[in-house]
Amino acid sequence: MSNCIGLIQVYFGKLPSYFGLFINSVVNKPFDLLFFSDNEKPECLPLNVFWFQTNLGCIKELFDAKLNLDVMLNNPYKLCDYKPSYGLVFSSYIQQYEFWGTIDIDTIVGDFSQFITTERLSNLDVYSGVKEYLSGSFFLFRNNNICNTLFQKSRDWKIVFSCEKHLAFDECGGHYYEQLKSGKSIFEIGTPIQTMTEILFLEELKGLRVLWTDDILEPKGLDSVSIQQQKVEYNKRTYVLLHLIYFKTRYYFYVNQSLKTPYFVNSCGMFKKQPTRFNYVGSKNFLVAFKRKIKNGFVKMGLVK
Repeated sequence: MSNCIGLIQVYFGKLPSYFGLFINSVVNKPFDLLFFSDNEKPECLPLNVFWFQTNLGCIKELFDAKLNLDVMLNNPYKLCDYKPSYGLVFSSYIQQYEFWGTIDIDTIVGDFSQFITTERLSNLDVYSGVKEYLSGSFFLFRNNNICNTLFQKSRDWKIVFSCEKHLAFDECGGHYYEQLKSGKSIFEIGTPIQTMTEILFLEELKGLRVLWTDDILEPKGLDSVSIQQQKVEYNKRTYVLLHLIYFKTRYYFYVNQSLKTPYFVNSCGMFKKQPTRFNYVGSKNFLVAFKRKIKNGFVKMGLVK
């Protein structure tokens, strides 16, 4: 481990079809990935990926001990709420890093060094890939006691960590993304809980150096994203990473495991050549979508499970 950035991912359950896209995109990137999971260590991991096989019960015990709290962790998705606390909870794993952060596996990392430069890092305490709220899919915190305990400045952090329901504490409380992107302030909205976004904006007024960017790409439609030369490019602009949050929810999103860079991706999946309405019809993506649509119809009629 020689990089100054350690990214933490805690994932339980079957790894999704797009996991390979994520892992391939982190090869030779200037960060270490610390991956905690109940899955066995995959073969041929990149040298900057460190795999820790564990289970949800052990992770809960770690959180309980580090936070001195009986946390609610019956559902792995609840881990999203705990992301801002990872610097404290996983402190023994990240001692050698100047920065720590989290990154989701439904992402494809682009030219990381173009965005996370030495100059940028020297002038910030917190980095968010989204301007309006802390980006849960990827963020960075300086590895010091001030940043690692920022989550405890929320008046609601113990309530959040003791609640079974996912509350989007790491971002903006859920259901408020569009309001924030439309120009409203987190203080205008009046979220039910005091989230990390609100805490960061408050602490920024006191001198915390937060860099709010528009570096994460989250497209929804058929316009394709180019993945080549370790870059994520869309509409003639490059991004630090592509977040598949909308693409992956489409039943027709097809991941071709055999495709290597360069490739293109949109809501229909991966393509070796830039997809158009003409070459799409004859593609495997189209055949997969057609079969899945028929199967979904049978499921709705109760003919198959």
